Amino acid sequence: MSFIRLQYFAYLVFLFLILYSFSPLYANQSALKTPLFQNKFFTLSTDSALICSTNENNFLSSAELSHIISFYQNNNPIKLQQYAVAVLTDHSNADHLEDLLDYKDNCHQSTSPDLCLLEHYWGNKEAALRALALFYDTKTIIKHGENYQARRFTIDHLRVFEKAIRKIPAFMRKTISKAKPIKNLDHVIKDLDDDVQTLIQDAFPKDFATSIWSDDTHPLTFVPGIGFKSQVVAQVYNGQNLIIFTVKAFDKAKDGKLYRDINLKYLVDFRIPIIVHEIAHTVDNFHFWNGSDELYYFYRYRKISNDNETVKLITNAKLALWPSKWFEAFEYLWGVNEGRYNGETQEKLAELVAQYILIPERLKQSTPQAYAWLRDIVFKKVEYSGYDTCSSPIIRPLNWWEHSIAKILGI
Repeated sequence: MSFIRLQYFAYLVFLFLILYSFSPLYANQSALKTPLFQNKFFTLSTDSALICSTNENNFLSSAELSHIISFYQNNNPIKLQQYAVAVLTDHSNADHLEDLLDYKDNCHQSTSPDLCLLEHYWGNKEAALRALALFYDTKTIIKHGENYQARRFTIDHLRVFEKAIRKIPAFMRKTISKAKPIKNLDHVIKDLDDDVQTLIQDAFPKDFATSIWSDDTHPLTFVPGIGFKSQVVAQVYNGQNLIIFTVKAFDKAKDGKLYRDINLKYLVDFRIPIIVHEIAHTVDNFHFWNGSDELYYFYRYRKISNDNETVKLITNAKLALWPSKWFEAFEYLWGVNEGRYNGETQEKLAELVAQYILIPERLKQSTPQAYAWLRDIVFKKVEYSGYDTCSSPIIRPLNWWEHSIAKILGI
């Protein structure tokens, strides 16, 4: 075995031990003098300030991020930051592991080696602070994808993720994190047909032993990747709370982009509706779980979008806008001319949730019954002000010069 392979092996053992020791620490929150995941700083935003902004404003400052980190780390175990950074940089890809070893060597003399490693990992100090602060306060993991070659998130993405997370009520965030695949799976499915057993076992998360914490939770996780089709902007699989973003496609909705095909320019960051839509899928996945029953999400679990009592209401509800009108920049792409809603109930539910948060004034008019259900049952009386209340326009037509440039560039 070569020296570098020995280093990889040693690092894997180290990472496993860190993760193993990390999860019991948070399974027993009383072990911490300041419990984590309080949703104390990234508070719910029900007005339109965040959604009416560009990517350059309305996120917490670096000073505020440092304050959040200090709040959780003060008077807590000295290794708390070490554990957290291990989770936020958890990878099995050999290239990632080699980078992490290099970062660790470079940070050996640093006064804060773990934060230094996270800064190297992101290539940006603010990004490291934001990723750590979001994790400490909201139990959200944002990290690079396992595909080493895939386009990565930047500080810009962390800022917009922060805004979108703040549009989701804290009680929903906590429910999302309670992923709990059943532990005695083989026993539960032993009486099923062999083919069905094989299908379920193949779908079971391969990283269950390390990714599911000892308190049977799993943080909401954002990673960059590549969709199963080139047009896929983001995706969530049934029974999971992992959101995979195709960065290049995702960033087409960023403010300031020019679109010749529709003669339009976004004046606000329209990536927020994409994130909210995807988070809505995770809300769908875990809404009914009571926090104690064992569930196996690929075999038997109850979603809002397949619940007999609600599916008819969802089906009959009218969307305030067709999804293609949310993201008109995507209309010229083949295969998505009808928008992202493809007739599936789970997609319609995700759109209803997104529209409840982002254009509630229109949704209340288009489908008052569904709006009342979302308000009273799903959102527990939380209501929002949407894009229609922005003081300035959120889109504008391209001028002649912008249209000409966009045409030459093929945008």
